[in-house]
Amino acid sequence: MKINELKWGAALSYTNILLSNVINLAFTPFLLLNLGKSEYGLYTLIGAFVGYMAVLDFGLGNTITRYVAKYRAQNDKQGEQGFLSLAFIIYAVLTVVAICAGMAMLPALPAIFGKSLTSSELDTARRMFEVLIINIGLTLFLNAFTSIMSGYEKFVFPRAVTIVRVIARPLTIIILLLMGHKAFSIVVVDTVLNILLLLVNMFFVFHVMKIKVRYHPHNWPFVKEILLFSVFVFINMIVDQVYWRLGQLVVGIYYGAVPVAIFGLGMQFPGYYMNFSNAISGVFLPRATQMCVDNAPMQELDNLFIKTGRIQFIVIGYILSGFILLGKPFVLLWAGPDYGQVYYIALMAMIPLTIPLIQNVGISILQAKNLHAFRSVMYLIISVVNLGISILLTKEIGIMGAVVGTSISLILGNIIIINIYYKRKVGLDIPRFFKEVLGGLLPAMLISLAAGFAILYIPVWGWAGLLVKGILFTLVYAAATWTTGMNTYEKNLFSGPVVGILRQIRK
Repeated sequence: MKINELKWGAALSYTNILLSNVINLAFTPFLLLNLGKSEYGLYTLIGAFVGYMAVLDFGLGNTITRYVAKYRAQNDKQGEQGFLSLAFIIYAVLTVVAICAGMAMLPALPAIFGKSLTSSELDTARRMFEVLIINIGLTLFLNAFTSIMSGYEKFVFPRAVTIVRVIARPLTIIILLLMGHKAFSIVVVDTVLNILLLLVNMFFVFHVMKIKVRYHPHNWPFVKEILLFSVFVFINMIVDQVYWRLGQLVVGIYYGAVPVAIFGLGMQFPGYYMNFSNAISGVFLPRATQMCVDNAPMQELDNLFIKTGRIQFIVIGYILSGFILLGKPFVLLWAGPDYGQVYYIALMAMIPLTIPLIQNVGISILQAKNLHAFRSVMYLIISVVNLGISILLTKEIGIMGAVVGTSISLILGNIIIINIYYKRKVGLDIPRFFKEVLGGLLPAMLISLAAGFAILYIPVWGWAGLLVKGILFTLVYAAATWTTGMNTYEKNLFSGPVVGILRQIRK
């Protein structure tokens, strides 16, 4: 059953991501048309601003997953029940803190954005901010139930529910926008859907999984251990917010809502890119935790690290090379000729992000071994560097400066320093990782790119031309990867579903 949960969980994750990305890509031009640049930029800006409130989760989501998996491995039901009671108490406190902190920040909006937003935009921003604060409070508790399911390696149900949400959200928003509502209605829809999702997940955890939460007295060393683990995950969450939302805030403060719309669209693509990689790594924290509890040999962790890294590179290598070739014409067709900068913003973030994405399982190994403190503190320091560079360059060269700061930070922290730590402290065989992950797969990607540039000269334009060129590039990439990159395990992994479908058709 575990294997089925892992396989189906990963499959549903990719289905969810594919649906989300396709729907968002199709949905964004509709939003731009109905909201306009200014209001779309305002929605993006306030979403980024309130997004910093999400760090008030304090890393408890990953903490719950890690400790639930640990108690399962030890078959300690009483310990699990007591831990969950403590976690829910902390979540209740954090929800109150999040709402109070948000309300306290509300009067500061005019001081922060008064120079770049009009009075009408500030009024809309205030109302959106109020609803999003409530949304953040709900999200905190929603994370708790999702994390419990992850700790039990229950991936199918939460991902299936999320797919329903992914489909329902745009349909509801389209109806409201066609009725004349604006950006404020989007945050209301998101809040209502989060309430429903929270209730469904609560029912599954308590009534289907039969999870019990009973208070047991905790000794302070145990509480300290949990809080220390959470603190460093929390620091990592802050860093993620700085990396992916800082630029929008800096651009909004200096240039206003319309440039934020351009920058926000550009940063959507690295988000889609990350999602494809995270779909695999997200299911491996419980497995990595159990391996560490069982004192699995380091070679087994290396094998897990390499196996998932190769699968991730096959997927995101296709996305990156396809975007390099076809991203610019796609953006111009998708958003319009005024959004040419979107392509360069996206590409400048995606290229240095590639190595960290194929090493995502390394984060799960760090958390499972409780060695994530260094990474969190180091990334926090790097994020301060990112902040300084982004502010300086944004003032000097415009909105491209914000993404340059992010790219420099990714190279320094997420590629150079962290790999030194993986090798010297954690004990992972990093030279072997790069040799086995990139060997065969990187040449296949480069061959595909070379052939892809020839495909660009096919004299077919517009959406039809983009589709034809995309299909041809996909065939080239698949052939190159299959013949020069994939090993037997990966060929069986990718061909298995196709063979299964063909067998069903023959029946």
